[in-house]
Amino acid sequence: KTGKHFHNFISWQDLRAIELVKSWNSSLLMKLIHSSCRVLHFFTRSKRFLAASLFTFTTQHVSLRLAWILQNLTEVRKECVRKAIEEENCCFGTIDTWLLHKLTKAWILMTCFCAQMCWSKLITSLLSIPLFLLPPVKDTSHNFGSVDEEIFGVPIPVVALVADQQSAMFGECCFQTGDVKLTMGTGTFLDINTGNNPQQSVGGFYPLIGWKIGQEVVCLAEGNAADTGTAIQWAQQLGESSVSTDFIGQT
Repeated sequence: KTGKHFHNFISWQDLRAIELVKSWNSSLLMKLIHSSCRVLHFFTRSKRFLAASLFTFTTQHVSLRLAWILQNLTEVRKECVRKAIEEENCCFGTIDTWLLHKLTKAWILMTCFCAQMCWSKLITSLLSIPLFLLPPVKDTSHNFGSVDEEIFGVPIPVVALVADQQSAMFGECCFQTGDVKLTMGTGTFLDINTGNNPQQSVGGFYPLIGWKIGQEVVCLAEGNAADTGTAIQWAQQLGESSVSTDFIGQT
């Protein structure tokens, strides 16, 4: 109700949850889940069970970073969060939901899709994350309200909300099954349009929802390297400054 934050943003490159990730991936429970899903996939050939049999946590998963936050707040803040959770007066979201909240000056919190079009009750239960903390899942194209008139002088409707790699796929017009785009920035992201069905790969790619507009659902398979841009910057610093090399190149 106050709009005050309990914790700062944690970026997708943050590694503070790495020990928690390792602990979960090596746990007996995860091994049991993998084994059970492999057996179920053998008999049913369901891709859902195949995906679950290959699933592992990474530090890029928001769920693990949220679990880490809930475990590592200071005692004072932990008590505040505990009380807010008991009163169902606490919200969690990603950068898009936070920006939407600030722009609309309202309690409108939405998010983009996971592969099952809803939050996983299994994962949230395992990590002790109350479902009411999470924003409701909506279409990519949806009436999310309007930007408050005080910000730009006029109310501007917000009718789409989409993550960066999905928006890059859409912007590059990768609308057909098999279309591929490669984005190189801080990290490198390779995305493949897999049509209407999520595909699980043994090669490190993971399924995502690209976008949902009306009844159309477009799925992606994504693989990434987190530190491409960082590595290039590090390599640049080993030699002469970029100003010097630019001058040398021009002459």
